[in-house]
Amino acid sequence: MKANQDKADPKSTDKKVENTVFEDDFFEKGHFWLKLRTIVLTIIAWLGVIIPIYWTVTSTLLRNHKNVKPVWNYQEGVDTFYFLLKVFFLFFVGATIFTVIMTLRSNRQIKDRYSQEFTYDFDAMLKKRRALDKFYTARFGPTTVRTVTKTYVVPAEKNITKEELNDVFKKEETDENRSNR
Repeated sequence: MKANQDKADPKSTDKKVENTVFEDDFFEKGHFWLKLRTIVLTIIAWLGVIIPIYWTVTSTLLRNHKNVKPVWNYQEGVDTFYFLLKVFFLFFVGATIFTVIMTLRSNRQIKDRYSQEFTYDFDAMLKKRRALDKFYTARFGPTTVRTVTKTYVVPAEKNITKEELNDVFKKEETDENRSNR
């Protein structure tokens, strides 16, 4: 299977998944030997799944059925099958109980611990919010105008970079340090 990117549109690099075209020789005309090999290997693989299931079911669950002749008729095999069935059932029950207990424990911890504690510095967040509000007011106008405006096109020179935001936060910290002296 080959994947080719559509290079006609320069915007296609942003939408790689949407513009990916898959080619599969199996579904094209020709390629007889590829199709034959794939089909034969698929049938063999399915037989590798179905035959052991058939042997096990006919020799254990259907061994007393009058129309079914079991492939093997050893009591040890039947005992082993039913023993493993019980073991796997116990493992399943244990895994289910463990999953439910851990989910309840996790939910309780989230409810008790994280709903009562801030996982961030609340005062620092308020300071950053005030600094950003001042910065946005200086750059884009008052809050009332910004919240009422439905559409607004930001000119390229007014775009905000990460460095500008970091400078706003650093300036707020230095202003706060000066006021605390």
